[in-house]
Amino acid sequence: MRIWGRTITIDDNAYKLLSSLKRGSGDSFTKVILRHVNRPADTGGELADLIEKLPPPDVDLDMLERIEKERGRRSGGRK
Repeated sequence: MRIWGRTITIDDNAYKLLSSLKRGSGDSFTKVILRHVNRPADTGGELADLIEKLPPPDVDLDMLERIEKERGRRSGGRK
């Protein structure tokens, strides 16, 4: 079943960006836009509500662990 919506015109750069943000063949541009474009919050409470609705970040835990272990080695900073 296909759901029809609105037609918009975007340039090639915007199209490439939206395409790169798709999470597979089942992901639509509508889903990409709704995931990445948010209405500004008018109050702190609205902002807190929006943050609670966000999905957890997509984090590579192995990479995060490597970053934490290597932190400060090259720059001589704190460990």
